[in-house]
Amino acid sequence: MTTKRKIEERATQFVVRCGVAFPPVPVIKIVESEGIELVYSRSQGIESGFAMRDGSRRIIGVNNLEAPRRQRFTIAHELGHLDLHAERELTVDQSVRIYKRDEVSSMATNLEEIEANAFAAALLMPKDFIEEAMNGSLPATIGGRDQLISALARQFDVSIQAMGYRLVNLGMLSP
Repeated sequence: MTTKRKIEERATQFVVRCGVAFPPVPVIKIVESEGIELVYSRSQGIESGFAMRDGSRRIIGVNNLEAPRRQRFTIAHELGHLDLHAERELTVDQSVRIYKRDEVSSMATNLEEIEANAFAAALLMPKDFIEEAMNGSLPATIGGRDQLISALARQFDVSIQAMGYRLVNLGMLSP
């Protein structure tokens, strides 16, 4: 089990290494700078994406039928699997390790999926960036919780649901 603090640190390392200074975090640039192949496919199934290892080769697959913001979260989620779960195997073939993002990963019942979701949230919505946005870069006309979440979601190019969960998990909003 990886601690929340460790997950935050790991995600922050990617942001710092890639020189990201403000949102939205360029998740595709981060993945490519890490030498990870990004593959898009059209899947009518329930899978949003997958992460695969084949020796030193790392691949993230994304269902391009999903909404762009969902694709960004999926890419970050799969990067989380590659980074946090390098020693764990779900063997599909003798030399292949694969992790899939599907409806089960969204239900927060599997520890690896919970960790990958936390990593994706920390990567796409760094705590420091959110604090900075809340302390100055948001329009003064924001009047309530829903407007705040919506404005931050637009600024960080994530879904309203992802931003809402992130703010609650950071203790910046009550559930």
